[in-house]
Amino acid sequence: MFNVKKLLRSTLIVSISLLVGLLICESILRIKHKFIVNYDIEMWKYAKELKRKVNNKKINHVHIKNKSAILQNTEIKINNFGQRDIQYDNSKLSEYDRSFLIIGSSVAMGWGVEHDKVFSNRLNKKSLQNNKKWIFINGGVGNYNTQRYVNNYFENWKELEFTDIIIHFFVNDTEIIKPAKVNFFTNNFHLGVVVWKLLNSYVSAFNPEKVEKYYSDRYDDDYEGFIIAKKELLNLSEHCKKNSINCHIILMPDIHKLNPYKLNFINQKMEKVARDLDFKFHDLLSIFEGKDEKTVWNKFGDPHPNAYANSLMSENIFLYLNR
Repeated sequence: MFNVKKLLRSTLIVSISLLVGLLICESILRIKHKFIVNYDIEMWKYAKELKRKVNNKKINHVHIKNKSAILQNTEIKINNFGQRDIQYDNSKLSEYDRSFLIIGSSVAMGWGVEHDKVFSNRLNKKSLQNNKKWIFINGGVGNYNTQRYVNNYFENWKELEFTDIIIHFFVNDTEIIKPAKVNFFTNNFHLGVVVWKLLNSYVSAFNPEKVEKYYSDRYDDDYEGFIIAKKELLNLSEHCKKNSINCHIILMPDIHKLNPYKLNFINQKMEKVARDLDFKFHDLLSIFEGKDEKTVWNKFGDPHPNAYANSLMSENIFLYLNR
């Protein structure tokens, strides 16, 4: 009996010590993340504060309408349609000669970039400066691929009367994205996110040093994600033809490594896809290739395009649309 009591006492002491240790670690991480921005924590907060799950598995999640949050020291403000942009309606769009809806992922949304410096809003400013009655609305949503942003458009935005749809196609948009597995620990604690990220880094197929092989697999003609992406693009192309909407694919390169850039095969492949499906096609590689990639990164460890990269995009896209 004495040994059982001793064992229970020891187990209790170890459990309490472990709990206290975890709480101390959590407290230290939360204090640290108040002063030092952590990309994974900011993305975690983004999912908790600005996204909601939906039943349509082809979409997975959408933005919470009319909500805002400070993420990565930047305000992300969502409008009445679940887009990071101004409030508007069809009557507002009808005031313009051309109205552009931009769809895509967090790269299109302008993650980590102030709203007025995101390429979509810079395009609005350039339009005014050049006496163009054009408006650009940003419909980018984080953690979207082609299947998700095309189906989000059909389910939530197809009644909006845009003259043009721009797919801001990032090179990983053919990936199959599996819904994140969350539990109480990862859903509520910074420590849970940090540990999950560390463990996931060991099993992830993506390696910044081996991007060529990674993307080569995802643009193989037999890769399911590439097949799905082409099918969704075909659906959108047919919708655009039926409704007299100009549809564009604007290809955004991976900016992990730009000098030398080794993913040109994607540009060639996507240009053919665009041509086959009757999309207008524009390639942004020329404005990034050969640059020191760190000059266009949002921050170290977060290769989303920064404000400078967004300015390059806006200048180049404006020239393309004026051709």
